Amino acid sequence: MFRKNSLGFGASIGAVIPLLIFVLIQEVFKVERNGVMVPRFDQATILVLSIAANLIPFSRYMKDQRYEQTGKGILLVTFLYAGIYIFLKFFKEV
Repeated sequence: MFRKNSLGFGASIGAVIPLLIFVLIQEVFKVERNGVMVPRFDQATILVLSIAANLIPFSRYMKDQRYEQTGKGILLVTFLYAGIYIFLKFFKEV
């Protein structure tokens, strides 16, 4: 199923995994404060962790030379997400 060597396939993997990890961290790590459930980590930490989660599939795809294009697609989207994060951090205050 995940044995496809394509830049687009890697980009789709790289786009979906951080979104899933973001939702997962935000929902699983909640604590109750004053009767309200709030995330344990601040927004910036959750964003960095979700972007860094792309390192796992990237390393697995780049380990095998047959799936180099897929790894490049994951890396491309990771850099795109990191650039967006840096822009928001310094210009919009995440």
